Amino acid sequence: MTRPPIVLDCDPGIDDAFALFCALRYCDLRAVTTVSGNVRIEDTTRNALHLLDLTERPDIPVHRGAEVPLEVEPSFAAYVHGPSGLGADPTPAPSRDAEATDAVEALLAHASEEVTLVATGPLTNVALALRADAQTMHRYRHVHWMGGSTTTGNVTDNAEFNAWADPHAVDAVFRSGLPLSMYGLNLTRQVRMAAPHSAALRQAATNSSAKAAAFLEFYEANGEQDGQGQPMHDPCAVLGLTDGARFTTTPSHMVVDTADDSTRGWTRVVDADATDAAPITVVETADAPFLIERIMAAAIAPDGEE
Repeated sequence: MTRPPIVLDCDPGIDDAFALFCALRYCDLRAVTTVSGNVRIEDTTRNALHLLDLTERPDIPVHRGAEVPLEVEPSFAAYVHGPSGLGADPTPAPSRDAEATDAVEALLAHASEEVTLVATGPLTNVALALRADAQTMHRYRHVHWMGGSTTTGNVTDNAEFNAWADPHAVDAVFRSGLPLSMYGLNLTRQVRMAAPHSAALRQAATNSSAKAAAFLEFYEANGEQDGQGQPMHDPCAVLGLTDGARFTTTPSHMVVDTADDSTRGWTRVVDADATDAAPITVVETADAPFLIERIMAAAIAPDGEE
């Protein structure tokens, strides 16, 4: 199977780690760009470099991105992902530094009709790249974004974290006209992993699976406590590209609320003729058992042949 070329814009983050494993196994990963989100930018960048060390992929460049959102104050999710972003323990020092070129420069450099941009964090880098050169950004084949929700949120009643963390960036990307598929909480909460998956990862006993087991155990202890396991939010945005037939989608029009009040970050489906309505593909359902098998295989052997 041909591996689709992608750039991964991320804020690792435990579920970002699983998304990165999937990107390595199933895609042609051209570059990783990091953004402030689950933890601070220095930590998300260190985590991305460490994960590529772990998977023996020093050839993949990592570009440090935005330190703060466009307009609101930065907020983090260390209560779920741990102080380092990858659980309770400090992330080991990586073997190399991030590239000298920043995330915006990298996003523009890799823009191509064959490349898909997969974003699994706040959309700050993407918005800044659009601000720098919208014409070049429109060369991307598509954007797959894990963020938003058409049902309930996980920061407020309505807002998902990535949308809430930088709503002005979401607004800028929505308005830009970039073709975008949204993998929101309405979708990602269908794809859950729990203690049996941690045990299977430990039993597999590879370098990546042992780490993945520890990540998932921390996530289980600190994430959603509804007895259904932890949503694998970010891998869905990667697998939606490689395994699109396992998802259902609905063409929609959406807006995001940017006011710094209780509605901040609320992504809402609206009528097509509504003011500022943006055409967005909303991903609705997933074949969860199939996707979990794919995530497990990637965590055990991110360098495995597809």
